[in-house]
Amino acid sequence: MHIVPDVVGYKLDSALHILNGYDFEIIVKETFGNKETNYKEARVIKQTASDNTFKLIISYF
Repeated sequence: MHIVPDVVGYKLDSALHILNGYDFEIIVKETFGNKETNYKEARVIKQTASDNTFKLIISYF
């Protein structure tokens, strides 16, 4: 079992930089709200880990 940092709330590039040192396959999934937005900053809103896979759910703010 791996111990990983909590990157929820982090900008995507920062989260990926932090997780780079861990032995995980990282999967990034996007989610979008109901309203169209001009914001382009991706942030992690959820994370899950199982075995050697680490999934980040991101949204744009």
